[in-house]
Amino acid sequence: MMAGCLGGGGNGGDNGGGGDPADMPDVFMLTDYNNEPWQAQWDNLSSSFTEETDIGMNIEYSGMSGDQENRLATLIQSGNPPDINTSTFDQVADVWSTDGLTTTNEVVEAAESVNGDLIASPLTQGEDIWQVPHGYYTSTFNYREDVYEELGLSVPTSFQGLIDNARAIDNSNIDIRGYGLAGQKTGKSQDEFQSYLGQMGVSTIGLRWKDPDARNELEIWWPEDKITTLLEFFNQLSEYSPDPTSLGWSSSISNYLGGQFAQQYHLNAWPGGVAAASDIPEIAYNTGIAPLPYWEEGGASQGDSWLFDPTVDGHHIFAGGDNTPGAREWLEYVYGDSLERTASIYQAEPTRFLPIYEDIITSDTFTGFDFWQQGENQKLLEQLQYTQETIIGDHYGQVPESDLNDPVALYVTRQWFYGELINRVVTGTDSVQEAYEWGRDRLETRLEEGRNRFR
Repeated sequence: MMAGCLGGGGNGGDNGGGGDPADMPDVFMLTDYNNEPWQAQWDNLSSSFTEETDIGMNIEYSGMSGDQENRLATLIQSGNPPDINTSTFDQVADVWSTDGLTTTNEVVEAAESVNGDLIASPLTQGEDIWQVPHGYYTSTFNYREDVYEELGLSVPTSFQGLIDNARAIDNSNIDIRGYGLAGQKTGKSQDEFQSYLGQMGVSTIGLRWKDPDARNELEIWWPEDKITTLLEFFNQLSEYSPDPTSLGWSSSISNYLGGQFAQQYHLNAWPGGVAAASDIPEIAYNTGIAPLPYWEEGGASQGDSWLFDPTVDGHHIFAGGDNTPGAREWLEYVYGDSLERTASIYQAEPTRFLPIYEDIITSDTFTGFDFWQQGENQKLLEQLQYTQETIIGDHYGQVPESDLNDPVALYVTRQWFYGELINRVVTGTDSVQEAYEWGRDRLETRLEEGRNRFR
């Protein structure tokens, strides 16, 4: 969608601006860090930044994954790209592949110097870093502990156990559905498909190294038995879910907070944190988190997972923006000036992201947030720590060859057809077999496109 719309500057010189900061255009930042606490925080930070540097800020708030890309494409096509975009890297992979981003090495080095080393890595090619990371997302299984207790359920460790729980909840006298399955064509459904595929011992994007030692060429790995089993699994879950086509990232939180379903795939301790901030204690303090279940019937267990790294989220600097130098200065001001300032910016959504710099989560600033002292919110801090120490520590990076750090793999990931597989099956557009074949066709096409672009 965005390919070819930006050019030049891929290795990032100082584009735009220059000279007296007062003569620079405002730094234009498009961000999905956009709730009321974030907006108040950005207002305070941008005011102090402008007062200190004379560089103005223009911050536009966008929707989340699945919506933000449309706004970004519109800006690019109109000749008004932002200086900064906030997202996971795959959301701007097309821009990067056409040299539309600039490197961020100096900003990241400044951030690490005050906040500690990175826990997870943004996209790095050679010596070049292409993102100023803010935090990272870990795939977690969220469930209602009170519902589990009432029905005598145990946390599922297998796909079948998850389906059994969903059926038991859905057939109970409790007014709640068994599972919230994301079935919109983009966004959460993409992540849900890929994360569960990894738990089957299969590459999350259907590609693998032809030679795991050389790691210089990717091939398709789209095993029919595994893919069709996974699609049938989602089809079964849809029987116990509200309309899957109504569920994406935002609605999966709002509907969960409304008590519509008792289990779901999500990220970190995000839903419980939003419930606490929204003063819904019956949801906030009854949300448990656990590792995603594994496909144990076929032999895939903890040591087989192809989940390699948590997903890094942060800020990208556009080579075609009007004030690239100002964008660098702004991000260094926010992340590379002091640990206290960096830690404080997690206060807006403290459970959405895990801080990516190792000294943040144990810092006095972070652990001293008023949020953790309210109600039973200390439980949410403990869940974040559990996610980092146990879910990532024990359930990620188990298979070394699952590290597909390659531009072609990134290009294929960005094509947004994985989530549509779920949509096609749960809406009856395709049979499971038809969806498998449709997905393989898309995978073959996208892999060839990626090879032509980067080889």
